[in-house]
Amino acid sequence: MEEKAIGSSLKVRLVVTSDSLIPKTISDFLGVSPTKSWLRGDSVHPRATNIHKENGWVLSLEGGSGDLIVEPIIDRLIALVPQGKLAALCRQYQGSVSVEISIIAYVSADFLPSISLTPAQAAFLAHCNGGFDIDLYLN
Repeated sequence: MEEKAIGSSLKVRLVVTSDSLIPKTISDFLGVSPTKSWLRGDSVHPRATNIHKENGWVLSLEGGSGDLIVEPIIDRLIALVPQGKLAALCRQYQGSVSVEISIIAYVSADFLPSISLTPAQAAFLAHCNGGFDIDLYLN
């Protein structure tokens, strides 16, 4: 059974960025529509003055209210992308595509999430030469 903590939340994102590929090309290749996408030069946020330096494609999932274990959420996210398609994209466009699994965690002072990768998740990232990023925010 997964641990729960009131006031904590997790978001797991699969982020694909590229200097040359536009999000539609990534979606068409993977057969998956993103949760969010942007083009180089778009504003980072509607109220921001800074702009994106590359094209971006993001698929994200939110954990349930108070979920503290990230591995099952990463598994659900990876399962949304047909097996091997992201690695094939990275091979075909080697050097122009970056992949990252990003964790955004809002936690209460009393509960910290368990953030780790299973061997299969690490292998998924390795096949894409991908990175892993964690951002923790205290509620």
